[in-house]
Amino acid sequence: MSQPSPAIAQMNAEAIARNWAAAVWALYLGSLFTLALTAIVGLIIAYVKRRDMAGTPYESHIISAIRTFWISLGVSIVALALIVVGIAASAPIVIVLGGLISVLLGLWQIFRGVRGLIRAVDGDPIADPTGWL
Repeated sequence: MSQPSPAIAQMNAEAIARNWAAAVWALYLGSLFTLALTAIVGLIIAYVKRRDMAGTPYESHIISAIRTFWISLGVSIVALALIVVGIAASAPIVIVLGGLISVLLGLWQIFRGVRGLIRAVDGDPIADPTGWL
């Protein structure tokens, strides 16, 4: 059996990288319905595949996905703390603020997940993987 040409091998490697990047974004989007369980799986995949993605258009996807997870975790903790403190202090405005932060975080996660998934499927990198949008 003959070995595939280097061009075909490169196309296969890029298709595999694209699939992994799309899977990470799909898992992140699914986390909106699984209380972040699939996001944790996506994060693990992103860390495991980060070295394999180096030098490909999908490296930016992995950087962006990892950053999205950790920012989301931090903001979620702040929002939850505000809600708990607001309940304990009987301060409705603090509860509303925590809820508003949670809603805005959810919208931000949806935006990043959908954008990442579309760009991964199209084979395009994330323009600014360390940016906020």
